[in-house]
Amino acid sequence: MSIDVFRVLDPGLGAALQDQGRPGWRRFGVPTSGAMDDHAASWANRLLDNLPTAPVLELLLQGVRLEVLQDFWIAITGADADLNLPVWKTVQVKAGDVVEGPHNRSGVWIYIGVEGGFQARQLLGSASVYPRGNIGKPSSAGDILSRSAASSFHLNPGVAGRVAAWDERRRYDSPPPLRVWPGPQWTFLSEPGQRAFFSQEWTLSSQSARVGYRLTGAELEPRQEQIVSEPICVGTIQLPPDGQPIVTMRDGPTVGGYPKIGLVDPIDLSWLTQCRPGQKVRFQAVQ
Repeated sequence: MSIDVFRVLDPGLGAALQDQGRPGWRRFGVPTSGAMDDHAASWANRLLDNLPTAPVLELLLQGVRLEVLQDFWIAITGADADLNLPVWKTVQVKAGDVVEGPHNRSGVWIYIGVEGGFQARQLLGSASVYPRGNIGKPSSAGDILSRSAASSFHLNPGVAGRVAAWDERRRYDSPPPLRVWPGPQWTFLSEPGQRAFFSQEWTLSSQSARVGYRLTGAELEPRQEQIVSEPICVGTIQLPPDGQPIVTMRDGPTVGGYPKIGLVDPIDLSWLTQCRPGQKVRFQAVQ
């Protein structure tokens, strides 16, 4: 059983339901998908006592407008889109309210969790939308979003709200150096090339999306540019012939023929996902 909770007035630059993804299907060419920033998405559920697997609404940058259809509890985490509601805490919304975020101030991906979790059809064990594979579809104006009626959220008597710990609320405009594990073709780079990868700042390209994030900087020259295509995983750093690395993201390919020089540590990948085009990042070798 489900309860209608939102009418999408404007999806902004992008809105889609995501969960923890669909592992186990990459051997069939189906990417994992799932929330780009799994740290922020998990907090949207954690604040509401939802299961970690509950779908959340993932929003891109800014422009969303959602009409509230019922009184219920929500939690909003992730990027700062100048929303008209408090973030990183539980908030009770009322029927007739409009949730909107008109201006992006930092970060890329915003997450809205609802009590009980969003109700959505599952395909291959996940509600995550993967438009390139025609698995699910992004939300559009006029869509009705529902939550599961199987559970509800209640605060203990005398407790006014629940807030995420301050050290969990990240400053996306100043990410720390991101840890990288050496990839199978790390030695394709000369020692000067290896030092150059870690010593310079890389700039996020505007050619970045859920498939992959492109980095621009001083060109790296591998000893060998092409390999036999082989499996790759989320967070893999590939080096195409132009010498500008590409980090494979949630909807990225499952095989690749470029040298795999590294792997962004899974814990740090969520930091990278929240970096906007033009933002600079540094990497450090896992010690």
